[in-house]
Amino acid sequence: MANEPTSYKEMKKIIYAIMLLTITLSYGCKTNDSKLNIRVKDTGTAFIYDAVYPVSKTDKLEGYIAKQIGNELPLDQKEDATVTLLSGELFKIKATEGVLSIQFDKRNSSVTNFIKIKKFTDGISEILSEK
Repeated sequence: MANEPTSYKEMKKIIYAIMLLTITLSYGCKTNDSKLNIRVKDTGTAFIYDAVYPVSKTDKLEGYIAKQIGNELPLDQKEDATVTLLSGELFKIKATEGVLSIQFDKRNSSVTNFIKIKKFTDGISEILSEK
């Protein structure tokens, strides 16, 4: 009995289980709906805010950014632009759905402008951290 080949029924069960596992894993990897990773780098010359966030938060994030810059910025498309907050702070933004990067050059800016950018990114973090 120990050397008997696996029956056809058992093989079907194994193949079905492998297919189910593959489908589940590939769907889970593509949805990016539970991952949140925020990284902030603050040096003497630059402030960099990077976030990988659940795609389901994109609409709410777009609304917040639009309110702050006074212009629509479609995050479901690949964005790479230099934009200005309504209060006048200039910064670079790169974004696609689920990924956001903001770069602020401190060399030609005031402390007041830096504080406004910092508050802007704090607002983004609040939105992305909501359950």
